[in-house]
Amino acid sequence: MKIIALFFSFLFAMSAFASVPTEEGLLKNLNNADIPGNLITIKALVTSSAPVVGAEAAKTEYFKFVLSLENPKYISLFQVAYTSGQMLTSQIRDVKYIPDLLAAIKKEKAPEKSLFYGIFMMLATNRSVGLEAFLEKSGIQIVKNKNILNEEKMKLLRAYKTYLANNKGKGDANSPLNPTDPQNKAKVLELFRANTFQRAKNIELVKLENEFAWKVDWKNIKGYFSNEERRFRLIEYNNSDASVKIEASDYTQFNGTNELPKIIIVKDAQGITSKMQIIGLDTKTNREKKLSERYEDAKKFVPVENTEASYSFIF
Repeated sequence: MKIIALFFSFLFAMSAFASVPTEEGLLKNLNNADIPGNLITIKALVTSSAPVVGAEAAKTEYFKFVLSLENPKYISLFQVAYTSGQMLTSQIRDVKYIPDLLAAIKKEKAPEKSLFYGIFMMLATNRSVGLEAFLEKSGIQIVKNKNILNEEKMKLLRAYKTYLANNKGKGDANSPLNPTDPQNKAKVLELFRANTFQRAKNIELVKLENEFAWKVDWKNIKGYFSNEERRFRLIEYNNSDASVKIEASDYTQFNGTNELPKIIIVKDAQGITSKMQIIGLDTKTNREKKLSERYEDAKKFVPVENTEASYSFIF
């Protein structure tokens, strides 16, 4: 049975990568490995091309984002802003604790914030719900994979799975994939090679700068993902009130298992461009304090004179 399971896992993986992708598949960050543990820590530095809100000049800040997957019902975020890359407690500028990140994305009115954290959740946790929530606020419902399955192909695969389980080592004379009639065999092979999912009408392969990418057209929102790996590359949001653009590049396995883009560029609704550089990623099973307790400890070090100045896309 393990061989059968491995066969079908491989079959569906090959089908997903060899055919036109689905909306849900693209938003699940499929090129990234499963997260080993329930705590994700990401370190980054952020610079802006223009003064941030409430500050006198453009500056560089360091951030630590700690995401907890301990509760299966929601993802929590503990976020710390530092004045230096050493990230010492004496260098804390601001702290945030968000018990339910998805709920915060749904409530957030600033498009750059909800879009950024939706993408950040997808990249860090391989979950599509954050970006789906952002799309839903724009009146967009993505089509789920279960609703576009090629049922004829699935019926054939289920028949073949039953055949494998009942005919070990007995040859393939009666295999559903090898009918004796030549015409039927041609039809079966054509069905076997067909897409597992019906082709999405709003997804097409286009040229993005010097590479091919899958473009997803959600009307006032356009998303781009790399051709082979299906990595997130770019998303553009435009409406009568604001235009926001977020781009990711230079994907790297920071911990030897999980990947993140080294560079994330955000152009916010005010036209200010900021650059986030990921400088560290750690994943583990939490055996220490809960995020809420870490937040209570850390906020004691926030300076009284803190003006709460921050980048427009960061909580």
